Amino acid sequence: MRVRQVFNRLIAGGSAVLLTWSLYAKFAGKTLRKAADDLHLVWIILAVLLVILLILIVEYLERRRENNLLKLFTKKLEEVTQEQKTGHVLVDKQSELYDLGQAVNHVQSMTQSLFKDYNRQKRGYLGLLEYVPIGVMVIDQDREIYLSNHYLDDIMEHELDMVHELYYSALAEFDIVKTVEETFRTKQDQRAEIKVNLAEQTKILNVNVVFIPVSGHHFFVMLMIDDVTEQKQIERMQNDFVSNVSHELKTPVTSIAGFSETLKNGALEDPGAANKFVDIIYNQSLRLKDLINDILSLSRIGTNMEVNFKEVQFSQLVSDCALAYDSLLDERQVVVLNKVPAKMKVQADPGKLKYILSNLVQNAVRYNKIGGKITVTAKTLENKWQFQVSDTGIGMTSEQQGRIFERFYRADTSRSKEVDGTGLGLAIVKEYVEVLSGQIKVDSQLNIGTTFTVILPLISENN
Repeated sequence: MRVRQVFNRLIAGGSAVLLTWSLYAKFAGKTLRKAADDLHLVWIILAVLLVILLILIVEYLERRRENNLLKLFTKKLEEVTQEQKTGHVLVDKQSELYDLGQAVNHVQSMTQSLFKDYNRQKRGYLGLLEYVPIGVMVIDQDREIYLSNHYLDDIMEHELDMVHELYYSALAEFDIVKTVEETFRTKQDQRAEIKVNLAEQTKILNVNVVFIPVSGHHFFVMLMIDDVTEQKQIERMQNDFVSNVSHELKTPVTSIAGFSETLKNGALEDPGAANKFVDIIYNQSLRLKDLINDILSLSRIGTNMEVNFKEVQFSQLVSDCALAYDSLLDERQVVVLNKVPAKMKVQADPGKLKYILSNLVQNAVRYNKIGGKITVTAKTLENKWQFQVSDTGIGMTSEQQGRIFERFYRADTSRSKEVDGTGLGLAIVKEYVEVLSGQIKVDSQLNIGTTFTVILPLISENN
């Protein structure tokens, strides 16, 4: 078509020149006509060349303009693929590229509309995912992150909002990536429980990977991660509880049943043996009673427990607690050093304070060395008061110190046969301290000793 236009322009230009020449020849004189024939022929040639030159210049300018339009179209299409919002291309209706320009503008409008709908739906999906109490990441078939929620960031302890980035670069956890890749390979859902070592702590994660086919070869993979670390800790504590309580219940019950049967079968006739067996039955019944009381105390904590503050002479309370374990102290040759000021009085709940102190003293006796000592000190601070129970016993490792206040936990399992207890005492102590708006700390060195520090608010009689 372009060649035809140029040809038509050439014919039109040449016709104009010939028409001018024929009019001139008709009216000019014969003499002048003959003399000017050669000159006019030159002018005709020059005129034709000039017309051709003008047509070529116009054609060049139009081609250059069209090339610029084509470059602009290409740029617009690139901007569309990059989700950039730009204006439409304006093209003259007389241009051959007008229809193409309109098509590009239509594609741009449609694409922007699709991207707008896509982003709106994506925001909707992401909004829903933020309410899901597990970490979620959606991965496309190119292994790029389509979207993820902030709960996953919290679980993995770093930012994962890296849309269009490769998922394995963001996660960087081999076992998780391995599970996801298994789904890509088999196109089947996968499930695993994975232990990961993160910057702040070690976590146990339930990992579920779901294959989501969309159409043809297009699919998504959804990664769901649930942090079950606390749940596993509770399960472990419950298992410890069942193990410890089963043992502690079995021991006194077996003793009571066994010695009762011995008495029934004739041991009553031997007064010496009978008295010994009765003492054993009595002591085991007390042990069973203590166990049941600990379990009941633990179950009552947190159910609107009342706190009754009264004046307590703390030095006397320490002496009373030491006296209660007099026989155990003699047995283990342990001495209690009461270094609390004799006139020190505090406002506290007597029952709960006595339980806290008694349990700490009891542990200090049980886990002390033969011939060791226990030191109890106390002092007032600015708006608080504190007391410490220190022993020269076997001490604890840092791991044991981290778990010592867990319910059902016993630090020294190697001496479980020697040391009675359910692992509930220190858990109850911690709960009671918190009920009294205080805090408890432990500092221990293996084979050197342990110090428990209890800090409580200093309450006046009027407050």
